[in-house]
Amino acid sequence: MKPIHNNRSRPRHQGFSLIEVMVALLVLSIGLLGLAALQTTSLQFNTGSYYRTQATFLAYDILDRMRANSIGVKAGSYNATTSAAAAAAKADTTACSTGCNTTDLAKYDLGEWYRRMEIMLPGSTLPTNNYALISRDAANVVTITINWVEKDLTMRQIWVVQL
Repeated sequence: MKPIHNNRSRPRHQGFSLIEVMVALLVLSIGLLGLAALQTTSLQFNTGSYYRTQATFLAYDILDRMRANSIGVKAGSYNATTSAAAAAAKADTTACSTGCNTTDLAKYDLGEWYRRMEIMLPGSTLPTNNYALISRDAANVVTITINWVEKDLTMRQIWVVQL
């Protein structure tokens, strides 16, 4: 004799219910939103890091130019202690070819440096105060201050170097 099986007494396990699927989708969507927020934050920090790197590159660029023209540095040709002096240096577009003196070379270097800064750093355009200034004291200590705008905030880096 065969045993009789009653199918009604056994629970049916034939798949996922709609509620289980909805909960799984909710958990997945929260995870993906968190991942998107992490990616956005990472991109913002990378952009800020990029601007700080560009500011450092520009500071070292003008320092190298100043080291190559030490006579112009001692004469004060690289001093741009106000926004007006920086604007004048940027406006001077005289090309320094062979036979130029140390003052002409300093004007050329400053003009090129300020033009590069406008391209590489946001918000570093004249006539605002968000710009770069260079000063030198009697002990030949050069102070370079570079300002730029990042996320609607003015950022500043200062380098003090003995030449």
